[in-house]
This record gives sequence, structure tokens and C-alpha cells, in this order.
Amino acid sequence: MKVILTSDVVTLGKSGELKDVADGYARNFLIPKKLAVPAAGGAYRAWQHDIASREDKRQRERAEAEIAAQRISSTTLTMGVKVGEGGKLYGSITAKDIADALGRRGIVVDRHKVDLDEPLKTLGTYKVAIRVHAGMTPEVTIAVEPKG
Repeated sequence: MKVILTSDVVTLGKSGELKDVADGYARNFLIPKKLAVPAAGGAYRAWQHDIASREDKRQRERAEAEIAAQRISSTTLTMGVKVGEGGKLYGSITAKDIADALGRRGIVVDRHKVDLDEPLKTLGTYKVAIRVHAGMTPEVTIAVEPKG
């Protein structure tokens, strides 16, 4: 029996995929638990339409990510911080600080997408990768300078 998965099923596939499964598995497990619907009539046509709209959405997201990646790679953030003896910072610059600084420049980035192993604690210039899309990690330049 052909079914369209409505939820991710670990041993079978991801939501939205068309699968051919045993009749009993579909009738006794997948359909009653609302993990799948039979791929017949209107459900099959709707599934085909969903594939086209999902592909359009994916292409649109990729185009937006490419624009954001270009803006990020051409951006240099200058972070003015209070400095103690020996160039040590009072506090540190975290992924949240970087995401907020990019946000002030009009580039909205989730702080979890900032690829920063440890917070920046010394003066200098750093390159930090930002994960914008699968396979796209542009680097933003961060100049940490003393304030005032």
C-alpha cells in the first residue's frame, strides 16, 4: 500500500515522503496513529502540489541565505570594550553580542548560528563563521578595540 507520511517515522522516512509499505503495517499502525495517510485520490494530488511548493520555498530560502552570506562576509564589526592591564577585557564578547551587533546592522542572525567556540577575551581581530544555510558559512570580521 502506498502511503504519505504525515510525521517523521524513524525506521521509515521523513514527513511528506511517499512510501510503499505492507498493507497491515499501514492499516494497523501508521494510519491509526496518524503517522501516514493513504496515497489515493486527493491526498496524492495534494502531496504532488506540496512537493512543488516546498521546492519553491527551498529555492527562496537559499536565495535569501546567499544575500545574507554576502552581507555578512563584507561586514566588519568594531566592538569597543573596557580593557584592563595587559589587554585583558572586562567581561568577554559572546555569540549573543555578535548576533546583536549584526542585528543592529540589519542582518538578523540567531545567536546559536554564530560559530564561536569560546567567548573573545583579548584585543585583536577575529574571523567568526556564521551558519546561515546548509553549506553556507560566511565569516564576519570582528575588531575588538579598547573603548574611549
